[in-house]
Amino acid sequence: MKLRWRLLLAALAGGAAVFGMAPFDSWPMLLAALGVFCWLADGTADDRRPKRAAFLTGWAFGFTYFAGGFYWVGEAFYVDPRTIWLMPFAVTLLPAGMALYPALATLAARAFPQRGAAFALIFAAIFAGVEFVRGWLFTGFPWNLFGASFIGSGIDQGAAVVGLYGLTLVALIAGFGLAPLVTGTTWRRVVPALTGTALLAASWAYGTSRNPVPDTAAQLRIVQPDNPQSEKGLPDYGRRLWQRLVDLSFAPGRDAIDIIVWPEGVTPFLIDETPEAMAVLAEQMREGQILIAGSARRQRLETGTRYYNSLFVIDDQGAISTVYDKAHLVPFGEYMPLPGLFRSLGIDILNARVADSFTAGPGLQTLSIGGLPAFSALICYEALFPAEVVAPDQPRPQWLANITDDSWFGTQTGPWQHLTSARFRAIEEGLPLIRAATTGISAVIDADGRVVIASGIGEAVKLDAKLPGARAQTPFGTYGHLAFWLMLGMAFALALFLTERRFRSKA
Repeated sequence: MKLRWRLLLAALAGGAAVFGMAPFDSWPMLLAALGVFCWLADGTADDRRPKRAAFLTGWAFGFTYFAGGFYWVGEAFYVDPRTIWLMPFAVTLLPAGMALYPALATLAARAFPQRGAAFALIFAAIFAGVEFVRGWLFTGFPWNLFGASFIGSGIDQGAAVVGLYGLTLVALIAGFGLAPLVTGTTWRRVVPALTGTALLAASWAYGTSRNPVPDTAAQLRIVQPDNPQSEKGLPDYGRRLWQRLVDLSFAPGRDAIDIIVWPEGVTPFLIDETPEAMAVLAEQMREGQILIAGSARRQRLETGTRYYNSLFVIDDQGAISTVYDKAHLVPFGEYMPLPGLFRSLGIDILNARVADSFTAGPGLQTLSIGGLPAFSALICYEALFPAEVVAPDQPRPQWLANITDDSWFGTQTGPWQHLTSARFRAIEEGLPLIRAATTGISAVIDADGRVVIASGIGEAVKLDAKLPGARAQTPFGTYGHLAFWLMLGMAFALALFLTERRFRSKA
């Protein structure tokens, strides 16, 4: 096959793979797209320049996959007129850069001489390893991992054992295992597909065997004020937003509520420096009630002033009992990497004014709130990272609080993809997750990642529900990524078995 046709098909496969992810959640479509991609990658061995062909095939697949998955990033640049000119660069350069990961994975796999079934397994293991690196390198960006396509299917429950990276490897084995079947169904060719099918079935069976967990006695109210970015410069915005927060929080039924949750950075002022606001809360809150609120925080030091993206726990007296400062900040959104370099290039327009103002907090904490279940706080982006949502050296929390400002994400696929990531953190840890977003999607998610109740996008609403119960600590919560690394080793071992001399035959 000529290279240009191979690249076109790889790009089409990458575009089709996007429909396996949120909000479409069509994992069969993802597996089919992965099968086509593996078949194309295996065929690059016949090219006159196989390394070049392998790299470009992987890059073509990755570019359309990430372009289709990340196009919503461009919406953030419409908020500030000074940054509109950057939008075309963001929606092309980001997927172009992220496409280097599948390109390098394809190149590395093609360095092995194996073809057919053995190649499919080697490629799956290498690609899964590269996806792990994507979630770690340069502070990490594990967005739209292939395993996320299984959300809500029952197969997703396997994340409680192998994590989302493990499910990503399962998706790659099952998808890539389809490629060797194109040219025949000898026993060697069906091994990857059968292995992938067995792993999918095992994950599904594990999920169906789990008994439901009863709710706790704690009653929640999530407040979604609907404050889109486009309104933030309007006159009297701050007063109207504050009034909306108070009205929704203390609407009828408030006496039955134990915990009120507000989104990230939602207050139009520094809440800990605004006694008038605290007085209003003290007046409205009943005895024993707790408010969890996101707001910026300022710390004045002799060397200057630091700002934090914080979560405040406020008691019924309007006093702050606990503060959590976001530890995993977003590059270019909350801080500027190498600010001196960008300033020397005259690029201060990249929101550096805000980015420079945020300092990372000390790390994850288990936050106690009186007689109510303790929780772990996750601010926005922090809900993306498997095995990085619970402090390992502190008592296990009973739930996860994910407060976020998804108004930057637009109204299309971005909020759904972010919600899916949060649901997997609940499955992996066996902990319910309570998600409060500014404009959507706010949700109560149980310990199996199921959505109990959720808001729409772009609506001002309160959600009342019982706090779901926690499961016993999951295998993933205990051992982290260990099962994933063992699965990688087994994939390589199986590939080696299929290439032993006594089994050699024409691929």
